[in-house]
Amino acid sequence: MKNSIITTVLVLTGLTAMAQQVPFSSQYYTNFFVTNPAFTGTKENTNAFITHRSQWTGVTGGPQTTYLTIDGPIQAKNIGLGLKVYSDVTDITSRLGAFANYSYKLKINDDNNLFFGLGLGVLNNRIDFSKAVVRDGDDPLMYSSAQAKTVFSADFGLGYTWKKLEVGFAMPQFIGNKVKYTDNQGTTSYNLARHYQGSVKYVFDVVKDKGMTAYPLIMVRGSEGSTVQYDINAVFDWQKLGWIGVTYHSNYAVAASIGLRYKNISAGFAYDFNIGKVKNYMGTSSELLLSYTFGGKKVEEEVKADDGKDAVVDAAIAKLRADSDSSKAEMERLKAELLKLKSGASSSGSSEKTESLTEQLMRVASSNDFVDDNGMSLGAGFYVVIGTFSNKANATKFKDANLIKGYNGTQIIQNHKSKVYYVFVKQFQKQEEAEAEQQKYKAEYPDVWIQKLE
Repeated sequence: MKNSIITTVLVLTGLTAMAQQVPFSSQYYTNFFVTNPAFTGTKENTNAFITHRSQWTGVTGGPQTTYLTIDGPIQAKNIGLGLKVYSDVTDITSRLGAFANYSYKLKINDDNNLFFGLGLGVLNNRIDFSKAVVRDGDDPLMYSSAQAKTVFSADFGLGYTWKKLEVGFAMPQFIGNKVKYTDNQGTTSYNLARHYQGSVKYVFDVVKDKGMTAYPLIMVRGSEGSTVQYDINAVFDWQKLGWIGVTYHSNYAVAASIGLRYKNISAGFAYDFNIGKVKNYMGTSSELLLSYTFGGKKVEEEVKADDGKDAVVDAAIAKLRADSDSSKAEMERLKAELLKLKSGASSSGSSEKTESLTEQLMRVASSNDFVDDNGMSLGAGFYVVIGTFSNKANATKFKDANLIKGYNGTQIIQNHKSKVYYVFVKQFQKQEEAEAEQQKYKAEYPDVWIQKLE
């Protein structure tokens, strides 16, 4: 009798997105690392999310899922770290999970990156027979106390990006542990099923200079002993204001979602419109999301240009907007270096390499202090620098303006200690080659200089 009841409970529970053993959501595209640990900390800043999903409201015992996450990057080491805690309650069963996530980015080249992710944690599974609604109230099982077991679990993920294409594969609960409940009625096992998830996403620029994008996202899910399910998402995202999304959950529902952003805070809401033969018996489902970005930069006011202006005029405006920031960063750096010279300090007299100023105004620093625009470490060499910035947005605009002019090698690097961004046009292994290149830019950028990395 006991095994029959448990089997019935688990089968009914299985109707909610593969036994609801992993958190189910209609807004996972805003916080993708909850579905794939490979994408932990892949955004520029640290982000915290809290989400609550109420499924089948009006149906007794309908799933209630809440999860809290926080993740962020360690850009200098191409590492992402995160924490995920969630609670999932369905009828007489409940689950509480806590996972620590780790990801590593392997840069293949400027356009191709591989991501590896691992989540390690514990799951506390609980069955409370006192909440069961049964016909036979005298069944001895109904007098059993609530049972709970905690087991170890792990998630694995892979990711690949090529320009604006993003592909992912994840295997939640890949260990497949068994949860064994034992009481005076005997022992019952409950398997943590190994799940398989795949995703494909491609981002299109709608209005690039205003941060407006749109993307389709397809997610396919499966697990041992269950049918394959899939989602088709269409999302419009405006970085400054928020997002609008539509999701088709196969054979279940069509979800509509909307989100708003204000400074570092985001809030989202999703509502599922049930479909299929049982839609009138499933109740309603909705989801609330709240997030906070730590250290996020405020969205700057865009330049309003007349429609008749061409790319050359736009490039000139971007350069003018960046000049004040570049001059400020440059002056501060020169002051600090001159003070070092006056005090007699030199890089050779220190156990740690610091930036120094030579007679030719060529700066020397350790390559360990610098990363490229993707967070990857830099190699030794001579970098011909045409501008320095304390604000990444201005550095990016200055870089884009020079790309429009035809300086195709223009890139951004950052000193992750001083937090200053450098825009350089070319990099060489020989000093004389860098000096020859430097002379080409003297007329347009009188302050062009060489950064030597050792």
